[in-house]
Amino acid sequence: MPRLLVVLVLVGAGCRDKVVSPPVDAGVPEVRRPGAAAQRAIDEALALRARGDSSAATERLVAAARQARADGDVTGEAVALHRAGDTTLDEDRCQDAKARYLEAQPLYLSTDDRARLGLLANDLGLWAKRCDFDSAVGWFSLAMNYRRDDPKAFALSANNLGVVFWESRHPDEANLAWLEALAAAERAGEPGQARKVLANLALLWVLIAEGAYEGPGPDDLFEVLRDGGTEADVSAMLERLHDQPGPRPIDPASPALAKARGFFRRAIDAATRAGEDPIDVCGAFGIYDDRCEVLMPKTP
Repeated sequence: MPRLLVVLVLVGAGCRDKVVSPPVDAGVPEVRRPGAAAQRAIDEALALRARGDSSAATERLVAAARQARADGDVTGEAVALHRAGDTTLDEDRCQDAKARYLEAQPLYLSTDDRARLGLLANDLGLWAKRCDFDSAVGWFSLAMNYRRDDPKAFALSANNLGVVFWESRHPDEANLAWLEALAAAERAGEPGQARKVLANLALLWVLIAEGAYEGPGPDDLFEVLRDGGTEADVSAMLERLHDQPGPRPIDPASPALAKARGFFRRAIDAATRAGEDPIDVCGAFGIYDDRCEVLMPKTP
């Protein structure tokens, strides 16, 4: 399968909530370890975060980064700043969180810590989904580049990239990203991870079979607003969205439906191999869980 070549494109709009989306993951690779003092401080801070006190956790992490710098512990400083980005984002402080992440980046670069650079780029992708959607494609693509030699981590970032394309109504790009994620998950021997990607592919293709991508969607309205559209432009788009027909009946001979059912069967098999309940495949569909009736193998 050819590798997916991704360029940074503008997709969707800025910081906003999504009603339904396939799940994304953060991933936790461990390669280089901070020094003992820095690790102790980081662990204490993360315990504060787990108790819901992200503000105190951020203060502790920033102090830990400062001390690690004084101790010459580059990895400790970088990890503390990286985690401070997470805790700052907990408080919806988008720009402050990005600043912390970007402080960690050159430190990881200085030690050529590709595993943590991949994790950082993936976390910046998650940050972008919340704070600057247009940049999410670039961050997840960068994470994939760093994670080429780690199929499990690569699959995670490729899946996340597919989610971004799915949310922004780019089905062809979502399909390509998820196929890359699936191949990597299978190389890694991770049936649970493969099940998630296969479920995403099954849902994508059943929606394609319904014609879900043939008319305007909510992101078209966000683009009108982002681009400074007039009140008349907004009203026209709202009218188009309101007049959208519901899902069209699916032709039983639809090639897209056949693809969807193929991915669904493979997802069920992957769930079984992972020791999961196969019903989890349908659970991953969220408000689209009624599509399981279309995808479920029929019994005589």
